[in-house]
Amino acid sequence: MFLEAAQEREDRGPFMAQRFRIQRHRNSDSLHLRLTGVFDEEAALTLMAALNENRSLATKFIVHTATLDRVLDEGAQLFRTRLKSLDRSGVEIIFTGKTAERIVMKGQGIRMIK
Repeated sequence: MFLEAAQEREDRGPFMAQRFRIQRHRNSDSLHLRLTGVFDEEAALTLMAALNENRSLATKFIVHTATLDRVLDEGAQLFRTRLKSLDRSGVEIIFTGKTAERIVMKGQGIRMIK
């Protein structure tokens, strides 16, 4: 079963709108989070909220980034900053996909799989 959380916001340009969506899928002790759209500051906050709110549901989070259209530097920086304060005791976080290295950096205690 997929649960979807979507948010929309006005882009910095006058005529464009961006979308960000997280599809959630759970199997056994893992929660898969598939990111689509543009990863900006609001998307970073949405992903942090998803990780915090679902800690009791899984011991492993697998964040799939292959379906992201773009990763904005501001969104990645905000996520990396907020990640430091996330309580990760008893939880493993794995990022996969082509843009995983743009969102998290090596040495943050996060596994990355391409």
